[in-house]
Amino acid sequence: MDGKRVTIVAIVAILVGLLVGYLFWGYQLKTTQGELDQLKARLAEAQKAATHEKELSGKLQELESELKRVTDDLTKEKGRREQMQSQLSKGKK
Repeated sequence: MDGKRVTIVAIVAILVGLLVGYLFWGYQLKTTQGELDQLKARLAEAQKAATHEKELSGKLQELESELKRVTDDLTKEKGRREQMQSQLSKGKK
């Protein structure tokens, strides 16, 4: 009887071990799936941010070129004004 009892206890222990292992494996799978979902969400946010950054970079370049154009126009206008003032001052003398 002792041999049968040891065999039954061993089989029950193996089954319990398999059950606990299966449950633990399922828990790890759910945890890993949750982490994967979080990483996918973070990746999507990073891709959106990169796209937005590219758009802003393009707008910034447009604004910088516009600023350069306006600055150049202002410099030309200052030159014209100085010329006119010098001509006016020569005419008054």
